[in-house]
Amino acid sequence: MMADEKLVKFVQSTFSLYGLVLSRKLSVSLAKELLNVNEDERKPWLTQIVEQVLTQKLNGPHITVESLKLAIEECIKPDTLKDTEIILGVIDAFEIPKIKYDLSKKKFVLSFLTPDLYAEAQYKSTMIKDRFESLWYRTLRHEHFTPPKIGERKDTWIELVPIECLLSESKQGSVYVMGFLTHLVEGQYYLEDTGGTIKIDLTKANFQDGLILEASVVIVSGNYKDGMLYAEDIGFPPAESSSNARAEFGDSNTFGGLHNLSLKMSEKLKNYEESNKDGMMIFVSEMWLDDETVLKKFRIMLEGYSDYPPIAFVLCGHFLSFPANVTSAQKLKEGLKDLADIIIQYPGIKESSKFIFVPASDDIGSPKILPRSSLPKNITEEFRKTIPGAIFATNPCRIQYCTKEIVVLREDILTKMCRNALLYPQEGNIYDHYAKSIICQSHLTPLNPSIVPIYWKHDHALQIYPTPDLIVSADKCEAYATTYSNCHIINPGLFPKNDYSFKVYVPALNLIEHCAIPKDMDDIS
Repeated sequence: MMADEKLVKFVQSTFSLYGLVLSRKLSVSLAKELLNVNEDERKPWLTQIVEQVLTQKLNGPHITVESLKLAIEECIKPDTLKDTEIILGVIDAFEIPKIKYDLSKKKFVLSFLTPDLYAEAQYKSTMIKDRFESLWYRTLRHEHFTPPKIGERKDTWIELVPIECLLSESKQGSVYVMGFLTHLVEGQYYLEDTGGTIKIDLTKANFQDGLILEASVVIVSGNYKDGMLYAEDIGFPPAESSSNARAEFGDSNTFGGLHNLSLKMSEKLKNYEESNKDGMMIFVSEMWLDDETVLKKFRIMLEGYSDYPPIAFVLCGHFLSFPANVTSAQKLKEGLKDLADIIIQYPGIKESSKFIFVPASDDIGSPKILPRSSLPKNITEEFRKTIPGAIFATNPCRIQYCTKEIVVLREDILTKMCRNALLYPQEGNIYDHYAKSIICQSHLTPLNPSIVPIYWKHDHALQIYPTPDLIVSADKCEAYATTYSNCHIINPGLFPKNDYSFKVYVPALNLIEHCAIPKDMDDIS
């Protein structure tokens, strides 16, 4: 079957419209394929092929045989998942892309950094600068802070004045200023941005909702006079919805993982997710593997879910009931063996469910600096051989299940934030204040790095922008669940100390449930 020259040229011109080059040989082959398609459907079919080619990681404009084959298969079998379109993926902190504002392009861009725990000193200042700039340029896109166009009247516009302008123009009077709250001199707070520093008087300030701390990025309205900003109102930059934030990146993958496009937009994964309405993820914190009672209660949990194996069990540290010492490695090995012995008694769960381990600060293997590495491989090797679904993750880590994006952090962060708040909120639920704080700051630990040490070059691993669907902030405080800006923020609670409670997430329904092992249940024999 021969393809006519007109059809071959049509194929080549269609590809060239998208900046792609298709060889004569491949153009003829594709034209032959087009002969099998109805004439009125050829153009949309060929356009679909080109769009599929563009989703691949191309090294240049010249299309290879492999790229064309993949694109055709995708069009013929649209319901088949690609190798990188995984249903469940766990993304290490050191594989997360960095989102930074590019001044020359005037937009947020993605970049990937080589892991480097001991980066040069310049990265410390870069870390602070990047935190501020991401919030500054994000805020300037908000409707209240976008300046009016020429000839337009906009009564709601709020002009943010850079500190450099206050210092250089000797501007006085009522102003709105955005900056880091710093404590450079004992008894005196300052507001700082990339252009300068001014003193700030907080004695009469009205603190808005949230936990405002030293090192928070805040917007202050007040009166600037004689080098001092007398604050009247102080609060966080407005949160940005996930959909608005994603619009900047198109279909790029901002979350991390193997697929080069955002899986949030995958229709195939969305259909799979919706078809699995009973699918659930279990979150447990303080999974003490050396504690017989904890293991007994976990066994009761497995028994309860044995008929309907969950998608995953996300087990957060600490994994031992005592502080790290010389016996920790051996005790952890033994504890993992005991856990494996329990799991293999439930073949359905063993084969179907993933077991994701997120270490805490005192777990062995890494210093108390975020992001921290996974548990040592020499300790977890036997468990991984026995349990095929075992995944030992970093802290924090990201979990992608179909189109849902989940961030997991194991750190006693709420206590530290409350302790360091300039003014403890007198009204409202403290968990709501916490949720607003981390989402408005777009950071899991928006504290001074001296309180929660962070590897300077990997601060972006704790960034939460665009906002995910679920943030699991496993903390030592009581269990809670709240929402802010269409994001669930939950704490499973300490499993051994909170009546063996845990949280259940149902991705298809975007639902959170609080569960606990009943006290009166006897040991299952």
